[in-house]
Amino acid sequence: MMLNYIYTTFLTILYTLVMSLSLSLYLKERKRNYLLISLYFLLLILNGLIVTMSETFQIFANDYNRQFMVNPIIETIYYLATFGIALKLVTDLFEEKVKAYQYGLYIGFALWLIAVPFMSNSALKVWLYYLPSQLLTVYLGIYLLSHYRQVKQSSFLGKYTRLIGIMAIIFGLSIVVEDTFIIYFRDIYHTNMLKIHNRNVSEDLFHISLCIIAIKYFLSNYQTENEEVPLADKANLISAVHDSTDVYEEEQYYFDRFMDKYGITQREGEILQLLLQRKHNQEIANQLYLSLGTVKTHTHNIFIKLQVERRSEVCEVWEAYEKSELSQ
Repeated sequence: MMLNYIYTTFLTILYTLVMSLSLSLYLKERKRNYLLISLYFLLLILNGLIVTMSETFQIFANDYNRQFMVNPIIETIYYLATFGIALKLVTDLFEEKVKAYQYGLYIGFALWLIAVPFMSNSALKVWLYYLPSQLLTVYLGIYLLSHYRQVKQSSFLGKYTRLIGIMAIIFGLSIVVEDTFIIYFRDIYHTNMLKIHNRNVSEDLFHISLCIIAIKYFLSNYQTENEEVPLADKANLISAVHDSTDVYEEEQYYFDRFMDKYGITQREGEILQLLLQRKHNQEIANQLYLSLGTVKTHTHNIFIKLQVERRSEVCEVWEAYEKSELSQ
């Protein structure tokens, strides 16, 4: 009992720490990803409290497990919310919108969680209920590994993308194995005797690993912001900033207006800036950590929006626009 108390307290403190760091960054920078991470770990905290209560209070465990076998509404909301948040975080990481098939996966997942409880009580029913969430964790890991080269290492969690993908696959499969053993060899689903182990250690280890990565990322973020510039360099730095700020802001202002005029996205804007520097596709791919195919796709979209067919014409359109703006 004491070890269980220490373990659950440790998890709660760890999740709360990550949630607090993420929420503080959201309040400071107003980036949606930080808010999503805060909500994700808030869900972990609430779910952990329920699991702890089911392990501590037998009366609560009996009522909760009976409710789960009939209508697992709490678990359904938890799994749908956590997967939705994770999917949104992953697609935002690659600056993509949620695809149609991903919406289909989400809807199918929801229908599955609603339909399975209508089966007769058995180990198979519980195993089938949990299986999709574990497979979707593996799917997200595969998705991260297949796209991680598209993420800039300096971007949001960019350098951790590959590691998180590997962890999602390994722990996702571990959760399946552990659930299979617990459900078929430890739990009891008889009508007169119901005994369910609600904790999955592999899932806890996965979340602990995510916490370590998140804390490392958040602390490095704070450290970067708070690094002191040596006093001897401050005068030169301030002078250089004053000399370059006006020019940079003016150029950026016109470029932002150019993007708005032609409906160019943020990622396309990054590629457009390199096109204007006469960079080749492979150079752009290397600099932005994108695949060559992705660069070609975005370049093609830029050509369509600017109504041009060659790279030289892209520069002509920009120069004509800049000249027009300056003359006004």
